[in-house]
Amino acid sequence: MNASRLGFHPQRVSDGSAVIGGAMWLAIVVGGPFRRLELLLLLAPLVLVPLLLGMIPAEGGRETSSRWYWCAVLGQPIGALLVTASFALDHGVLAGMLIVPWGAVTLSMALWGLERLLPRGPEPLSELSIDAGLLYITVGSCWLLISRLGMNPLGFGDPIVFFTGIHFHYAGFVLPLLAGIAGRALSNGVWRRIYTFSVVTIVFGPGLIAAGITLSPLVEVVAVTALTVGVVAFALVTLLAIVPARTNRFQQAALTVSSLAIAASMVFAFGYGLSEFLGRTLAGLQIGTMVAFHGHLNALGFALCGAVGWRVAVPASYSVCHAPFSSLTADGRVGADYLERNGIVGPLSPSGQMDDLAAYDRPDFDSGAVHPAIRTFYEHTAEYELRYKATWHPGFRTGARLAKRLTMRIEQLDLPVGANSQRTDSQIVDIDDSVDGRTGVRAWIRTDTETGNAVFVAAYATHEHDGETYMNIGLPLPWCNLSALLWMDTIETDVDSAGIRLSSRTRDEQGNKGLYLITPHLPVRLPMCEDFRVWPASVDAPQAPTTLRTDDTALVAQHEMWLFGQQFLTIQYAIEHVGSTNESPESKRRS
Repeated sequence: MNASRLGFHPQRVSDGSAVIGGAMWLAIVVGGPFRRLELLLLLAPLVLVPLLLGMIPAEGGRETSSRWYWCAVLGQPIGALLVTASFALDHGVLAGMLIVPWGAVTLSMALWGLERLLPRGPEPLSELSIDAGLLYITVGSCWLLISRLGMNPLGFGDPIVFFTGIHFHYAGFVLPLLAGIAGRALSNGVWRRIYTFSVVTIVFGPGLIAAGITLSPLVEVVAVTALTVGVVAFALVTLLAIVPARTNRFQQAALTVSSLAIAASMVFAFGYGLSEFLGRTLAGLQIGTMVAFHGHLNALGFALCGAVGWRVAVPASYSVCHAPFSSLTADGRVGADYLERNGIVGPLSPSGQMDDLAAYDRPDFDSGAVHPAIRTFYEHTAEYELRYKATWHPGFRTGARLAKRLTMRIEQLDLPVGANSQRTDSQIVDIDDSVDGRTGVRAWIRTDTETGNAVFVAAYATHEHDGETYMNIGLPLPWCNLSALLWMDTIETDVDSAGIRLSSRTRDEQGNKGLYLITPHLPVRLPMCEDFRVWPASVDAPQAPTTLRTDDTALVAQHEMWLFGQQFLTIQYAIEHVGSTNESPESKRRS
């Protein structure tokens, strides 16, 4: 769905809806039959949601072509109008049914948030904060539906149910989105570290407070305290680091008011939460006081001023990874005959993972500095055999044994679990680019020299992003594939020529690297990273593995992998040059 082709511009649609919604909100403030809290709630769907939706995607970026984004943008005016109509009725089935379209709008926002989050992962935190807001607002619409139906779940009366709906529209949606947009304008440094702390509390705080209300007053007061400290820290970062760097005077004024308002409102929230925990009123902080001060400061001071202020000049959004991923998958088994079995062997005869290492040259990487033996290995991989030893780290060995049953069956990523070393043949085979979806694709097929079973079947290609060439690897799996985007660098050695490092580990927020599970619907960035280092066997490097080295070893390598920051696998390699051949493993064994 690309409504922009029909003449709709998402930011203009959202801004227009916000202006019309603002006029409607002012009209019902003057002459409508609504209570103060209802008016504050209605400000969110009528004005704040469309205003903020228009600021999230990059101008003309790919995100604006998302069907879920457009469902949210085009459905928001209808949903907001029906929410307003619901509050003109008494609690009941009809009032509840009028909330359902708004629930559909917030569900579209949540699906768009997942569509943003899963391919990118949790970094940078500014974008994670935005995604959290897009997810939280669905919770708010659910509680709003329950409130308008007149239901009292878990024994809560309507005030608590209704307040929870408001909480997730403001603390759950507006606060994370404004924090995320502000983070886009913040440079690295000490303020960025304070911002990181504040965003963590903003992302997880609303959910913890809701859990505390349901489960325990102690949990609630701890969550309110953490959120208060985090939000006040965010207000300070905005006032002292972001506002002085903005050039528009109106924006500076609006963001200043917004920051002061949220800091003040959180003091009331903390005082009220502490009162509830202690069982006695502190400084007159009853529910009426909360409505009068905390509610108005949050809605009008923080949310409205902040949204209008950022709309004046919106910071540039994060550059999302749009790498070309392999489309290769398997129906079940992969195996050494995967290409032939699926009829996707190409017409060319490549001999290496790449044709020329110089394709990776950039100002800080010179392929000419790489040791000639390493360059030969990458450009003529089929001429080498690999002897390797896999070490599973504590905490992952049981999982490795269980996974071994599957990897043996499908003949893919079939790593040993024991302590013995094993040997693999290498074969490089051209792949039909039209089937894979990338260009210059070739497969590196590694088979066990004793059993003939495939250990590793991967499709290699390259792609460029911001002037840098990345190694782009796809490993077919049943009905999906595992893809790795790796950057290349050199490793210093004790000789003039350098070793090589290939890695998916983060260098900066805007880089194009990582491990992804490619599903039929969208790529999912995995909480994993890998690092592959290669040295000439003749060098003396502290990290170079030595346990498998023999007189015939040309190169040594080490492959390390992490899951959630915890190292779970180390593979050491001794790489031997066996001759100029690209025969299939079956042909090698026959000969």
